[in-house]
Amino acid sequence: MADAVLREAAEWFATLQDDGASEQERQRWRLWLAADPRHVQAWERVEALGRQFDQLSPRLDRRAARSAFGSLERSRRSHLKLLGAAAGAGVLAWAGLREQGWQRWTADYATAVGERREARLPDGSLLWLNTDSIVRLAFDGQRRQLQLLRGELRIDTAADPQQPARPFEITLDEGWLRPMGTRFSAWRDDDRCQVTVFEGAVHVQPRTQPQALLLPAGQQLHFDAQGAGAAQPAPAHHDAWTRGMLVADGMRLATLAAELARHQRGHLACAPEVAELRVVGAYPLDQPEQIWRALERSLPVRVFRPLPWWVQIERA
Repeated sequence: MADAVLREAAEWFATLQDDGASEQERQRWRLWLAADPRHVQAWERVEALGRQFDQLSPRLDRRAARSAFGSLERSRRSHLKLLGAAAGAGVLAWAGLREQGWQRWTADYATAVGERREARLPDGSLLWLNTDSIVRLAFDGQRRQLQLLRGELRIDTAADPQQPARPFEITLDEGWLRPMGTRFSAWRDDDRCQVTVFEGAVHVQPRTQPQALLLPAGQQLHFDAQGAGAAQPAPAHHDAWTRGMLVADGMRLATLAAELARHQRGHLACAPEVAELRVVGAYPLDQPEQIWRALERSLPVRVFRPLPWWVQIERA
């Protein structure tokens, strides 16, 4: 969906949120909504996000919104198409939320969106969890195992106090990671994983591969269940999130926006015309307003924020 259409939908949402919105404004919104099926889709997306943030935007006149939707004269075909799409998305979203809820309920360590956590494991190893992450722990007399179900972790492994030493292992749906006295991070995004080694080395074994790859310090690679990509030099300060920072050294603005979006609920996107701008700086993850001001000072961009949970970085 075009950024311009989503932007218009967000502007209308912000307008209707105001208690002082006039009937003329509501009528212009109805006309905008009826003018293009993409407007309906954009509005439904913005309103769905708004329902998640009712505590931030309690003033929306939803009775008027429902009335306006009811007054639209859509064709039977387009109506059923939209209804089917919404129902399908709802079923998928409910299934995903139910699975994630069960994972969080049975997890040993978990973080919400925007939260980070540090913990010491039973063997003395240090665990950091990044935003929106879920980990299960399986330490017994034979093994030291963590299962990364979602998100990103960093591990500083400790020597096993038990003798003989138990192997340390990270399991994922896509394979296994076996560190060798090391400091490393692992990030799972859908069915693709990223491993970055800061000290020591890590054996990386995709699930369908018979042999593991040895990834040394200073290297990073992506893998899935079918195999691994080529190792690349690890970006400097890749684990700065453990200190609450995001460090960019020539990073694409679109990449920066995608990384920041992991730490915030709602909509955060970068317009295509500014996506390739390069960013340099250290940004505090818990202070988004400071980030937006820094971007506007250093780049020819403006940060469009009609709502607390809607952020669009666009050309100034």
